[in-house]
Amino acid sequence: MPIITSVPALSSPPTNYFGLIQYVAQRIPGYDFSEYGREINSAYIHFWEEVSKLQNSYFTNIVQVKVASAANPQQFDLLYNADGNLTAAVSPRLYQITRIRVLPPSGGLFQTCSFLHFNDPDYVSLEANPTATSTQTGPYYFIIYGHGRLRSAIPLAQNTTLEVTYTYWPVAMTYLSNLSPTSSVSSVGSTVTGVSTTFTQLVPPDFQSTLPSGPTAVNEEFIQAELVCNGNQIYRVSGITSDTALTTLTPIAPVLAAGSPYVLATLPEVPREHIRVIGSIAMAKMYSVAGDDQRVQEWTAIATANVQMAKDSLIERQTNTPPRRLRFQYGVSRRNRAFLR
Repeated sequence: MPIITSVPALSSPPTNYFGLIQYVAQRIPGYDFSEYGREINSAYIHFWEEVSKLQNSYFTNIVQVKVASAANPQQFDLLYNADGNLTAAVSPRLYQITRIRVLPPSGGLFQTCSFLHFNDPDYVSLEANPTATSTQTGPYYFIIYGHGRLRSAIPLAQNTTLEVTYTYWPVAMTYLSNLSPTSSVSSVGSTVTGVSTTFTQLVPPDFQSTLPSGPTAVNEEFIQAELVCNGNQIYRVSGITSDTALTTLTPIAPVLAAGSPYVLATLPEVPREHIRVIGSIAMAKMYSVAGDDQRVQEWTAIATANVQMAKDSLIERQTNTPPRRLRFQYGVSRRNRAFLR
């Protein structure tokens, strides 16, 4: 990870990964930026695990793909489509399937399928006696196995549509910056041009499809990023088209002269008001390194309380039932932990 020796002072609550590093570093100085980054990403996964237990739509996406093979396949690779049985992969970030609906090639209505065990009598009997009629009309039974593999009890005809609702893994946050005098940016309006920059390396090679590709391109899994320039000005990035070209959502003012320094940082995929929760978890993790630091208990308590408030807030925005007085009387995750898991 790039090291920045001169860090601008944090003048507002953190909104991106670089701001989170500043947030933690100003409270616990003396560590390398890579160490702050490691604990912040660990805290991010911790928060994701808590959020993913809730009945809400964060870290959730819905994708439609079609059966591409004319051989009426039964097995499908949802992560990478390595076997080519689908028109496209669902997502390399797929974690947990919530629902699958099936639309036969002849049209009609989507049918909700059932997930069964591979020894379930209904699945075994249907798999043993598939018919042409059942291929078109169902019932549709699936088993999920391995790493993002799906098997249908009956062969699916070409052009059958699969609508997959799923939760997805977060991509580790990172940032890029001017590593040498030859790495810099300049701007005209909202267009930013880099010299010796590597903007596309903001995400790993397997996740290049998640780079933002323009304000009109909407995808739940596009990575959000911000450009820090002109000291502490922050601009939302709307598109990254190459290693040396990106666009911001609003024009940069004043314009960046040739040779300007920059920081390009990703954002955690959580509501902005909860980003500091990740920082509080990271600080508890940083203090725990010393082992006997009294502040471990203090920041663990702070982080636990912040996570609880964030979870209650997320649920409040997602649903109006059960009634508020029941939902928040003692904190939903403590009162209904068995249910939430």
